[in-house]
Amino acid sequence: MARRVSERRNYWGAFVLDWFQYLQDNDFSGSDFKVLFFLCERMQVSDNSIYLRQNHIAAELNMDKGNVSKCIRKLSEKQFIVKKPNGFMINPHLFYVGKRDRGVREMLRNEFDDYLVELGKEPRFYLNEDEHRLEEIDGDSEDFTYMDGVF
Repeated sequence: MARRVSERRNYWGAFVLDWFQYLQDNDFSGSDFKVLFFLCERMQVSDNSIYLRQNHIAAELNMDKGNVSKCIRKLSEKQFIVKKPNGFMINPHLFYVGKRDRGVREMLRNEFDDYLVELGKEPRFYLNEDEHRLEEIDGDSEDFTYMDGVF
């Protein structure tokens, strides 16, 4: 039996554990999860970006393009991903890949937040590395909602 050899180098990925609470609290379908995890798998390790068109995602996942569009819209509304030129970016407050120094991690989170602001949205999440917490930003005030747990 032939073994599949990956052309990509293997990296480890880290989900911020507090994110799992947000995954459970949302009304995601199996298709939404399928698209989200496909995007996480295919993202560039250097910048959390995915440079694929929705029709390519649909073909790879054997899904209808309209359903992929709905999934992308829901993931974007929940700020798990953001649209960027020629692709998408996975929220680095929630997921990152490989060993990166703190400055690079912060730069990626700022880039993600900048894309949101360009779209007229207030960022929803803030990864507080000093406190080891994922914070949900309350858009009506300067307060944060803290998720229990340590990442």
